Amino acid sequence: MTKFLPKKTLLLAGAGHAHIGMLRRLSAARIKDTNTIDADIHLISEQPQTIYSGMLPGWMAGHYQLHDISIDIKSLCVRAGVRFIQQSLVQVNAASNKVVTTGDELKNFDYDVLSLNTGADTDMRWLRDRNGYNEHRSDSDDRDANTNVIAIRPLSTFIIQWQRILKDAQSSEKYQLAIIGAGAAAIELVMAAQVALRNINRSHQVTLVCGENLLSGFNLGFRQRVIKQLDRHGITIIRERATDYRDGKLSTTHKLLPISAVIAATGVIGSAWTASTDLDIEGDGFVAVNNKQQSVSHPNVFAVGDVATRVDKYVAHSGVHSVHGGAVEADNLLAYLKDSVMKSYQPKSRTLYLLSCGDKYAIGSWGNVNLQGRWVWHLKKYIDKRFIEVDKN
Repeated sequence: MTKFLPKKTLLLAGAGHAHIGMLRRLSAARIKDTNTIDADIHLISEQPQTIYSGMLPGWMAGHYQLHDISIDIKSLCVRAGVRFIQQSLVQVNAASNKVVTTGDELKNFDYDVLSLNTGADTDMRWLRDRNGYNEHRSDSDDRDANTNVIAIRPLSTFIIQWQRILKDAQSSEKYQLAIIGAGAAAIELVMAAQVALRNINRSHQVTLVCGENLLSGFNLGFRQRVIKQLDRHGITIIRERATDYRDGKLSTTHKLLPISAVIAATGVIGSAWTASTDLDIEGDGFVAVNNKQQSVSHPNVFAVGDVATRVDKYVAHSGVHSVHGGAVEADNLLAYLKDSVMKSYQPKSRTLYLLSCGDKYAIGSWGNVNLQGRWVWHLKKYIDKRFIEVDKN
């Protein structure tokens, strides 16, 4: 008598760019009635919808409605034949092929293959002054300080907090917002925030606290164009490191600034669950993966996007690599389940980067070529909307 082996379980943890691509691929396969993968597939996500980060600054500036930048993950799972589990990941025990989640209660889920696309947390370590100013502060003091600073991640929480900022600004004579960060995300946020707050009251002001290395990963021409746009918007730039925020005062290396609210866009560190996992972890809490986006310690675990870091070469944490690396990872998940040959993700030497400047204006970068104008913003809008509206066509 023929014995049928039980289907393997593929668990997708997180609803980042890569898993969105995977769900869309599975959905398209179901429509065409092609058997892409013979496995039971489950997706764990804290929220039934996810915010597309590429359009967040446009929403802040008032160019989009919230539904314009949201992807319905739960509905996408239904179309893809994937079970949606609304829980938060709290632990990965790779030795026993098990994850622990929390929602209304702690739950355990077994898997044969695990894919991690959970993102990462905002790096808030700048709150601790390296010069010793805070050396006598307790852990509870640090937690209190963190509650006064709005982290850009998770986006679902930031959305609520940004709406509160706008409400507070409407009843303020001079609202002063500071954004901490030196990367492209901080730049887009600060210009979007300036546009939004100035639309409420011309006296409102946004300050960028960026340290000495503004946009260090970009070429000089691009940085110069960005600085001119910051100046055009009248944004104050503080080239010092932020160290603390409490009682309405933001401390930097040499200044004490009166600030109504602070937003941190200060890079990423690993999520809290990475501190207790048995997966190999590199750097500041990222899952160590090879060129196939496969865990270096547990071959049935894959990770992509901000949650992961490559051990063989440097790959920046960005949406571009999450999308392209995620496509390769999706192929590799299918190949692994079929015991087939897997692919390597080789990032392109040049990628198109489009940075929005708040008021339907944008700067584009392709290698050493830099362009700017309203047409660049419309190009970005076209690319973003094409990504977000795939499921609506």
